[in-house]
Amino acid sequence: MRKYLHLIILLLAVLAAVWQCLFWGGAAGLAEIGSIVRRSAMREAPLVAAYTVGGEVLGRIVPPLRDLGRSWADAALRPAAERLTADPDVAMDFIFGEPLNAAQRTATRGVYLPPVLLLLAFVAWLRRPRQVRMMGGRRS
Repeated sequence: MRKYLHLIILLLAVLAAVWQCLFWGGAAGLAEIGSIVRRSAMREAPLVAAYTVGGEVLGRIVPPLRDLGRSWADAALRPAAERLTADPDVAMDFIFGEPLNAAQRTATRGVYLPPVLLLLAFVAWLRRPRQVRMMGGRRS
């Protein structure tokens, strides 16, 4: 098991990155607040901006995933829609600062999960057990 730990952690990092891409790509595609979230991410949050671009590309390739991301983002950010349209300049501060519901808390806390998992996968790869090769027997 320890031999493949770095691969398991790497797979979890990829899944977490896809999840974040779906959420933030869906948030950028929302009708009322999508452009506000996208502009604010591009200006203030480079990691979220990368997830947004990745989610938009993923949504163009697989449209059902775009719809899934939009429904997730709508459920998480619907309580913030009025506040975000009133003051679009602080959208990322508001989304990350004030807990609105469980879906929003999970999405904002999960932003740093893929980079942390990638770092853990690298450490696990460095510490993986290596195969020991014995030299052949002596010849006379």
